[in-house]
Amino acid sequence: MNSEDCSLTENSSLHLERGQQNHATSSHFATHREGSLQVPVPCAVLNVVIITILIMALIALSVGQYNCPAQYMPSVPSSGHVSSCPDDWIGYKKKCYYISNLTRSWNFAQNSCLDHGATLALFDSEKDMIFLKRYVGRAEHWIGLKKEAEQTWKWSNGKEFNNWFNLTRSENCAFLNSREVSSTECGKNLHWICSKPFK
Repeated sequence: MNSEDCSLTENSSLHLERGQQNHATSSHFATHREGSLQVPVPCAVLNVVIITILIMALIALSVGQYNCPAQYMPSVPSSGHVSSCPDDWIGYKKKCYYISNLTRSWNFAQNSCLDHGATLALFDSEKDMIFLKRYVGRAEHWIGLKKEAEQTWKWSNGKEFNNWFNLTRSENCAFLNSREVSSTECGKNLHWICSKPFK
């Protein structure tokens, strides 16, 4: 394809009269009325192909952003203060959570959390509870809710539980799994969840 094939030509009233063909023009051109622009067929096809490729590239980039969001996250400047959680802890809504692989009693689990500057998990919203249920699966995990004999339920930070969710069974220490928040005897060996605020 040469440069003449992709050039635009305009019929001039001096060279064409209505209904007559211009024999001097290339075989790629058809006769048009006065003042119309003529584009050779190979150039039109080339333009359509280029535009199609550009549109496909834009779609691929936008789909990639939703399928791999971590690749497109803006980087945080190193000079700014960034809250983070220690290794092996999970960050969610300005809290850090640790989910144990071991199983121990409620008291052992609470002491283990205290050793890491945390307590057994405290959560004050349904979103937090749903987040934790997703992580723990079907295994039972101690949370920071306990009831001393003949007293009300209290969180491990001393705050009284306001019954904003149903706690099944009537034992003294609470646990969470993907299906429910329930209670069992405190000496039972379960996994546990620690929580502490971002630093």
